[in-house]
Amino acid sequence: MLNNYTSMKNIYLSICFSILSFLNAQSQEKLSIQPKIDAIFNKDSNPNGPGCAVAVIKNGKVIFKNGYGLANLEYSIPITTASVFDVASVAKQFTGFAISNLVQQGKISLSDDIRKYLNEVPDFGRKITISDLIHHTSGLRDWPETLQAAGWRYEELCSFEDIMNMVKHQKELDFDPGTAYSYSNTGYNLLAAILEKVTSQSFTAWTDKHIFKRMGMSKSFFLSDDSKLIRNEAYSYSTDASSKFTKLQNVLTAYGSSSLYTNINDLTKWVINLQAGILMNDPVYTRMLETGSLNSGTKINYGFGLEVGEDQGRRTVSHTGAWSGYRSVVRLYPKEGLAIIILCNGNDDHMIVDRLTELSKLLLPGSNTKPLLVTEKQTPDLKLGLDLLTKYSGKYKWGPGNITFSIDHGQLQFQYTGEDKYPLQALTDSTFMLAVAGLPVTFSKPVNDQAETFTFKSIKGKRTIAFIPTKAQLYDYCGIYYSKELFTQYTVDIQKDKLVIQHFRRGDFELSPDSDNSFTSDIGTIRFLKSNENRTDSFSLSGSKVKNVTFNKISL
Repeated sequence: MLNNYTSMKNIYLSICFSILSFLNAQSQEKLSIQPKIDAIFNKDSNPNGPGCAVAVIKNGKVIFKNGYGLANLEYSIPITTASVFDVASVAKQFTGFAISNLVQQGKISLSDDIRKYLNEVPDFGRKITISDLIHHTSGLRDWPETLQAAGWRYEELCSFEDIMNMVKHQKELDFDPGTAYSYSNTGYNLLAAILEKVTSQSFTAWTDKHIFKRMGMSKSFFLSDDSKLIRNEAYSYSTDASSKFTKLQNVLTAYGSSSLYTNINDLTKWVINLQAGILMNDPVYTRMLETGSLNSGTKINYGFGLEVGEDQGRRTVSHTGAWSGYRSVVRLYPKEGLAIIILCNGNDDHMIVDRLTELSKLLLPGSNTKPLLVTEKQTPDLKLGLDLLTKYSGKYKWGPGNITFSIDHGQLQFQYTGEDKYPLQALTDSTFMLAVAGLPVTFSKPVNDQAETFTFKSIKGKRTIAFIPTKAQLYDYCGIYYSKELFTQYTVDIQKDKLVIQHFRRGDFELSPDSDNSFTSDIGTIRFLKSNENRTDSFSLSGSKVKNVTFNKISL
């Protein structure tokens, strides 16, 4: 009897020792990386400005979490692991999880026509499947760009209902389903709508019951009412060129694609569940990693709200988010059992991407992780003369749109149709770095004092031949144009011998000649169309994620 007692005691002590050793190892690991991570996030940051909340998970255990900077600048409230952020498109993986659950339960099929559940979606004459929504191959217009074209201002309220109403009035698809990939937030809002139809529950109620409560994520929710009070909210800020902070309004309620509010403490629980589900081959989780493909067979690296990629030979599962001043990223390295979460409340893209790169280098031994973005500080300070830069400047046809290279304060600027200008840093006399994308732009050797082509993302751009409209043509373009799809109108007029397009809410935008009857502007590409009498009677508006929205001339 005594021998049995002694034996049991030794086993008990052995188990306790093992547990204590494990906990001590975890504690030592945390202590060893804490000062290094602190140094990464304190470097080049303003302690009185917006900042980030960070967590590191290893083999299902949180080995580090902390907050840096301020959640509220007006009252100097610091960011903690309890601070609540809008994580923007990181929300899509939760929608993907919900849809994967419905598939597993046999309630829906990925090959189902979405009109089986959403008959309010127009019949475009081509089947759009649930899989098309998941993998961004539907051809449906992306709501941020579409609603801006309709007159919405970026900081204004945009609700789930607004998005559904926009879809109801779409007149044609941007492309046939399955023939192209175009990231569309709209698709994930429709996935939320499908869940509501199938389950007879609101999306917010379903996710609260089946995700947040089940996983102990008590501070997480999808926002459906912008007037809701949010405790411990990290407010959204921007920084201008003079390092002055301003508050950015955020009243978005686009659940399904966005509008998930959560904190680091809760997100670690989600990631631990995601890691475990993948490790145990749970079909609900592993299905989320199933990427799509086009009808042509071309593979797409996008799964169920998650991107499956590679970082220096290591497989990654991740998603980023950006809305207003919020920036977020969740990245898993499944084989290494590592996960990194960063949530920020300032609109500095470099803050989150550079920090992710540095964290990956720190946490993955032998890593030669390259920065996702190449910042100005990381590029050579090479100065090229204005004579050479002028040879590269001009407008080039690139892919579906145009890229214009201009010179500002002695620096070449990059601008895609309808988007902001971004500076280029010279690497050589013909290659430049677009820091915001971390990708090079290479020009061909100038001929007759002009470069004819350039290469970006392995796609060649060709200089366009200048189109100079006559005065009669300019007057022919003038008039008031109305879109039945967007319920809005634009006025085209001449100001100081230049064609200008005006919107009551958005302001005035100069139209720059591109090719015959085609102009580029900050709102996109405008192509004027002629009637049988050879007079302009309409124009089409296209952007990066919106194609051929028709505006008919209703008045001269």
